[in-house]
Amino acid sequence: MPNPTQESLRQLVLSGILLLLTGTAMAQPAADAAQPSLPSKLQYVSPLRAYKPYADQPVESWREANDRVGRIGGWRAYAKEAQTGEPAKEAPQDPVKAPAPAADPRAGHHKGAKP
Repeated sequence: MPNPTQESLRQLVLSGILLLLTGTAMAQPAADAAQPSLPSKLQYVSPLRAYKPYADQPVESWREANDRVGRIGGWRAYAKEAQTGEPAKEAPQDPVKAPAPAADPRAGHHKGAKP
């Protein structure tokens, strides 16, 4: 005569197996289910297509570089260049419209005193 605990264990295992098989049978897709349509053409676009390799720039004195920045409009010209992608244009220097140098270049200094 089988042990009652063995019999209940056997029934539990058998019912678990049947439950598992029932779940897999229900998970099968219907044979008449329509397949989703795939895109007709795949296209790959490389993120590196707009890459510009490094190019050496001519070396110039720092005074000439600072003067050129002042002529084209300072940092605002570089910010506009970054937004539009077009290089900043250097304005022709007109000696008539050139600003006159300040009389005293240290006029704005407060000589160590706090304002």
